[in-house]
Amino acid sequence: MSPNQPKTPTRPIRVDLTDWGIFGEATNAMGTDRSAAFRAFMDWYLYKPGSKAPVRPNKAAVEAAREAFLKKEAAKKTEGQA
Repeated sequence: MSPNQPKTPTRPIRVDLTDWGIFGEATNAMGTDRSAAFRAFMDWYLYKPGSKAPVRPNKAAVEAAREAFLKKEAAKKTEGQA
């Protein structure tokens, strides 16, 4: 296995792009990433030994993530028009 090859394969899922972006901002704010959050949820959901329910961010943190993502998206659109 090459040093850059991940241990697990990727799996595509269908997700609303805005929700995906906000989820990314929210997981980053929690000091993690989307993949780790999904794996933690799946471990808990599948009753894997030692797993705990994932920590859900408070509503204010999610709203801040939503605002940050929407601001970035608006900036991209503005740049594309210039």
